Order: sequence, then C-alpha cells, then structure tokens
Amino acid sequence: MNLTAVTDVDEVMERHIKDSLAMLPPIQDSYISRSNSSIDSIKLVDVGTGAGLPGLVFAIACPAWKVTLLESMNKRCDFLEHAVSVTGLSNVEVVRGRAENLGQNVTFREKFDVAVARAVAEMRILEVLVSIDFQRSIVFLWFVLVGCS
Repeated sequence: MNLTAVTDVDEVMERHIKDSLAMLPPIQDSYISRSNSSIDSIKLVDVGTGAGLPGLVFAIACPAWKVTLLESMNKRCDFLEHAVSVTGLSNVEVVRGRAENLGQNVTFREKFDVAVARAVAEMRILEVLVSIDFQRSIVFLWFVLVGCS
C-alpha cells in the first residue's frame, strides 16, 4: 500500500520523520506559554493525517499526549488502525471522517488543545476542533511553518 509519494528510506526520514519532529518544539513552547496545564496533558488532533504524519510521530515521541488522527479515506484509516495496533500505541485514536463534519459533532467540537494539518483544511474548520479559549489553543498549519511537502 503506497500512502505517500516518497519511497526512499532516507527521504522518508528527512521529509516526514524529521519534519514532524521539528514541529514539536514550537508546539510545546506555544502550549506552555498559553496554558496552566502540564505539557503532558496535550490533546492533539491531526486533521487529514494521511499516512499518520505528523500525528503518529508525535504519539511515539510524546506518549503522554492524547493524539487523534482524523482521516476521511478508508484505505488510510485501515492502515492507521493497523499501525496503531501493531505498535501498541495506547494514546492514539483513529477517527474516520471529514473535519468540517466532525467539527459540528459535540464529541469533537472544541475538544483539542492543538490542531495540526499539512495543507488540508481551512483555518475556520480547524478552529471548531480546538478549545474556544484561544489564549491556550494552538492551530498549526504545516505549510505555513515548514512548507508544502
């Protein structure tokens, strides 16, 4: 199953893993500056996660975080569920659906501290997923900070 256009191992490490890990310090710094809560209590949603990037990387690097991988394509969700099962990650939930629909669902609306997206969703869609208290909520649009991959 090919979930990304990148197939070379070195390029996967550079363009996906390292790029994902590079986002952790800005997320952590922003969260610390806006919240009285422990950084270990972050609830993050990765909107349009695709192959699980950057959400799976975050879940592995920060096992205390609660990471929700939001994806609309069944094939990708099947892969993500398999990856979560095989790795035994207990801090990850895979959710099938579109952000604009789930943002209207009370189960998901305003339930996350951090929303990340790799150029897949409009800001207004991401906003409904994070806490209404924008003093402590963070929305990262991947393409703004590290460029489209």
